Amino acid sequence: MACACDLEPVREIVRARPLVRLPGALSWVVGLMNLRGTMLTVVDVSRRLGAAPHGAPAFVVVVESGGKRLGLGVEAVHSVGGEMEGEMGQWCDVDAIAREALA
Repeated sequence: MACACDLEPVREIVRARPLVRLPGALSWVVGLMNLRGTMLTVVDVSRRLGAAPHGAPAFVVVVESGGKRLGLGVEAVHSVGGEMEGEMGQWCDVDAIAREALA
């Protein structure tokens, strides 16, 4: 599933690291990832947007919303800035996802 988001909240893109599952978390919250000593909640963007789960993410797009950081787990990153070639896919509302995941 292709999707895009605004670049303003994006802080960095990193290769995914091992995740620790959170019992009782929303189905699309895949777990916690240690990012340089800080625990980061990681969500499965595909599952959150209604697509089938794709397994463990290959990359994590670290975003900041409302002063909090969140990881968007993705299979691949095809473009940063500019326009994506072909279909953009679904829009990823970073603020809405952060509000739900970090509530």
